[in-house]
This record gives sequence, structure tokens and C-alpha cells, in this order.
Amino acid sequence: MDVVSKLNKTEMNEILDWNIDKGQLTDYKIDGWIEDYFITSPNNEYGIVVYNIEEWRMGAESGLIGIYSNSKNPKLVLNSSRTWIWFAYGKTFDFLNESECIVFKKPAYKPNGSKGGFPFVFLNLKKRRFAFYDFDNTSIYYGVKELEKDIAQLFEIHPKELELLNREKRTNEIIDLTELKWFDMTDFDRALEKYYE
Repeated sequence: MDVVSKLNKTEMNEILDWNIDKGQLTDYKIDGWIEDYFITSPNNEYGIVVYNIEEWRMGAESGLIGIYSNSKNPKLVLNSSRTWIWFAYGKTFDFLNESECIVFKKPAYKPNGSKGGFPFVFLNLKKRRFAFYDFDNTSIYYGVKELEKDIAQLFEIHPKELELLNREKRTNEIIDLTELKWFDMTDFDRALEKYYE
């Protein structure tokens, strides 16, 4: 079963419009338990396929991404077989249009690690770079919205779960993208290593 046959009708129309070639995706498996997911950026500049999605813990899913540009003649601009991202259907990605960033979360737990282990990843495809915003495993309960160019803010996407945790919230925390440490896109395969540098 290929990418197109595994998607729902709306997503299928989008992916057919993009004419995505699954053969370009690194280590693509057609026998996954969870269907592939396709989304376009709000301006239709990028098409994103999340594939090889697996449940790695009860209720926790992650997958690989392939990002394409140019819906009329799709070109694969980012793909990795080593960098897994958190997957939560419609809550997987945030788009910061003015800052030209795609935002998602990355499971990055490391025993005795010096960081939170579940950061936000800011991806700027035009500048060919990515950055981390350190966070613990509660990042999955937050989203990121843009206030202005290079300034973003955390908001709650799962307020009930945050209440149950009874921990200090980071709601409305401001993120200045100019203060993040940015890495060249050529290192995206080594994102986990770069996070712990």
C-alpha cells in the first residue's frame, strides 16, 4: 500500500495535487500499522509527509518526515531516516509564516541527559537551518504561535492534561528565535547529537 492509498479523502486530494513520489522517501515502509499523514503549510509552499509512524510508548507516536517544495513539480527538500519527530495528527506542526518556520517536537530523552529531553524544533527551510527550544516531556501539551517575526509564544493545546500534572505551567512563555542556537540543515540527520551539544 503506498502513501496515496493510506490517506483519508481530504489528504488524498492534497497529496494527489502535489503528486508526491513516495519512492524518494528514505527507508519508506509500506506495511506500517499507522497510516501516513500529509499536510501542507498554510501558504501551500511546502507539503509534509509523516511516514513510518510507530507507537513507541502507550499513546505516544513518532515518525519520519519528508518535506517537499513546489506543489506543481515537487522537490524533496528535507528527509531523514534518523531524526524521528513526535506525531499527533493535526497537532503535529505549527507554522510561523513571518518567521518562515515549521515547528514540531522531537523525542530526545537521554538517561542522565543535561536537557529536558522533548524539545521544540524550529525549522527554517529557506535559510536551511534548524534550532531547538529545550523542553521536557510536557511539550506535547503545548503549541507555538507567532506574535511577530522572530517572536513566538507557547499556548496550551491540552489544558486538562496540564491541570492534572499539577506542575508549573509554561503557558504564554515567549520564544525569541534570534536567541536560539541554529544549526545547518546538513546536520538534521544528527539532530539528537546536536541537541545535546
